[in-house]
Amino acid sequence: MSVLRKFEASLAILSLCAGVVFLLMMCHLSFAANVIFGIVFLTLFYVYVRHRHKISIPPSLLVLVFVALQIDALGNLFGMYGQQVGPLQYDEFAHMMIQVLVSPSIVWLVQRTLEKWGHHLPVKLTAFFAATVVFSLSAFYEIIELWDELYFHPHRIWGPLDTATDLQFDLCGIVIGTLLACVLLRTQRVTISALEGSRAFPRL
Repeated sequence: MSVLRKFEASLAILSLCAGVVFLLMMCHLSFAANVIFGIVFLTLFYVYVRHRHKISIPPSLLVLVFVALQIDALGNLFGMYGQQVGPLQYDEFAHMMIQVLVSPSIVWLVQRTLEKWGHHLPVKLTAFFAATVVFSLSAFYEIIELWDELYFHPHRIWGPLDTATDLQFDLCGIVIGTLLACVLLRTQRVTISALEGSRAFPRL
């Protein structure tokens, strides 16, 4: 393994650990700390992916991920957890909306990564694969909540059905976000095909 590969592997492990620590402490940090960490982490991720893997993530997708992080931070800032938001508890609303906002970014990134590796899969298959990735990350987040409950801060898990309820609304958000991503990707492909067709057959 080259020095560059070793450095990249170390950087990936360090970033993963930093992300886990952030998620572990996120609901106990100040709103300003959440904002700063979100901006720094997403900026570094964008720069790394663009310069190392030649994939330019649309800034709008990164903004969606940033907004998703702030839904949790704002809920803690204003004491919304335990409060009702329409027919849902804020915790349920947050889990669903975070996945709605994050899922399109994951679907887009999975599609571009597969295309970079020479795999051109149908949008539906790409979206399904991306949705399983997002749901796996959601399940891992619930494990992080369990660690926080057991070893650091009690009352992060509010009852025997809390984890199952969180995953249920995570799944709802993933389905909505993935369907939205499918619509956007299909529209993008149709637009690109139309542009390529117009270039191939210019008007005389």
